[in-house]
Amino acid sequence: MKKVLILGASGQIAQLVEHELADKVDMTLFLRNKNKLTNPNGKVIVGDATNLEDLKSAMRGQDIIYSNLGPTYMAKMADAVVKAAIAENVQRIIWVATAGIYTEYLPGHQQKMEAEYGKVSDAHSYMGDERIGADIIDDSSLESTIIRPNILTDEDEIQTIVTTQKNDNLLGGPVSRKTVAHFISELILEPNQHINESISISKQ
Repeated sequence: MKKVLILGASGQIAQLVEHELADKVDMTLFLRNKNKLTNPNGKVIVGDATNLEDLKSAMRGQDIIYSNLGPTYMAKMADAVVKAAIAENVQRIIWVATAGIYTEYLPGHQQKMEAEYGKVSDAHSYMGDERIGADIIDDSSLESTIIRPNILTDEDEIQTIVTTQKNDNLLGGPVSRKTVAHFISELILEPNQHINESISISKQ
């Protein structure tokens, strides 16, 4: 049974993944506040994702890291996660980022995103921090998949999706968290897919 470390385990998508993978993998759930997690499906570790020693301890003996960290300090956390993974010889990582960090939305929508969340070129903005974090993962020696969901919805269905790569314009529309969680769950179960790719996920 694969050993999977979930960083940011109290996030909405992460909890959907945990529910879908219950009894299919051996999960370790890493989060800052244990009280935010109800009915955990694995071992729970309370820690700080910017703290190298906390991360190294959690990563020891793991096969796959799935990161649902955010929404702030993404660059700092990415740097710590990469260093800890290399130190503990964990090669496979799935990293959730934000659509728009490669300015892949069509121009009008990209401008709206950056008006609300800051310019990608501004390292101090939400979008800029997300981009730097993703670049740190992408440029590392890890076998990474960066997942960039389109605008998220709470629809209770697994939808048909369209995916695009890092340098492609984003296609499709808003996508349910349940759909993104299913994609991540399937990738954890079959981790040889999409290695060293950055994928946007949208509803077809």
